[in-house]
Amino acid sequence: MLKIAVIGSFSAAAALTFAPLAAADDLTSAVDIEVSALNDIFTVEADLAGDSSAVTTNSAGFDIINPADMDIATVQGAGTDVAGEYVLNSGVSPTEFDYLVYGVDPTAAGLSPDPGSYDVFNGALTEFADALNVELYALENNGALDTNPADLIGSLTPTELSGLGTATDAAEYFLQYGLGDLSGFLDIDIASLLGSL
Repeated sequence: MLKIAVIGSFSAAAALTFAPLAAADDLTSAVDIEVSALNDIFTVEADLAGDSSAVTTNSAGFDIINPADMDIATVQGAGTDVAGEYVLNSGVSPTEFDYLVYGVDPTAAGLSPDPGSYDVFNGALTEFADALNVELYALENNGALDTNPADLIGSLTPTELSGLGTATDAAEYFLQYGLGDLSGFLDIDIASLLGSL
């Protein structure tokens, strides 16, 4: 069942990656499509783990497991916030939900204190979507860097976006973080693997 879920998630990831190309002239539509795809994947993963009743939608439109409505420890392994990282408590095993959302080794990948669709593939799809959106904006605007946070799924401020340099630098920034998140999901060092090719 887990293998089917992972294969299905990769198929949905492909749809997430290429769907915005059809809406390249309107990043609002692209972001809406990306968030919708992330929500679909997250809901399927929660359903496969038997936790679909815990899924709700937050004000930003992301499907989440709301801490106010459901004790997150009943969905994902009980954890503690340690220096900004939500880590499993000693002796607590990851849940099926953890494996579906965070990957092969959820403990090493790190859990979220507020799990949501932005955590799909350990957050990698969010970063890849933002890299794509930065490039789409640059293509539409003579290479300019998009500093409007509403055009991205992530939570960078306009100042942080400006600090990334050029559109190419920003896309590379998001791709690097996405590869890091995907490395955590698969529990392999993708950068080293790619460097050895």
